[in-house]
Amino acid sequence: MSFDVLRTPLGILKILLSLVLLTIVLLAAFGNDGIRLTFGRADFLGVGISFCLAITLPLILIAYLCGGNLFVLEGLLSVVGSSLLIYSGVVALQAYDHPELGSPAGNAMGGLSIAAGILLVINLLTLGVTLRSH
Repeated sequence: MSFDVLRTPLGILKILLSLVLLTIVLLAAFGNDGIRLTFGRADFLGVGISFCLAITLPLILIAYLCGGNLFVLEGLLSVVGSSLLIYSGVVALQAYDHPELGSPAGNAMGGLSIAAGILLVINLLTLGVTLRSH
């Protein structure tokens, strides 16, 4: 097992993305004083993609630690995940936009979803540079 992967840009991005996605999942589950927060009209999509990525990204990091090579799978996952996370984050921000009924936790969840999508785009660009150098 090679822990040098954790010091590479891809390893650091995986750790950061895993923490952000875990925060999104916890906010969606318990963010409204113990009651579940929704992603607005994109609730099924938002919960599904954030939970799916919260599971698969640490597994990809573990595969890298064990010496595996999943660059193509990770690239496809970054393209699909970034677009879906940004979309569900925008819909969540629109759902919690009301001045009186809006929730700061819902706005945080939407903002974190957009941030995770942007991190996945950065991950895709880093993957492209890494694949080009190999």
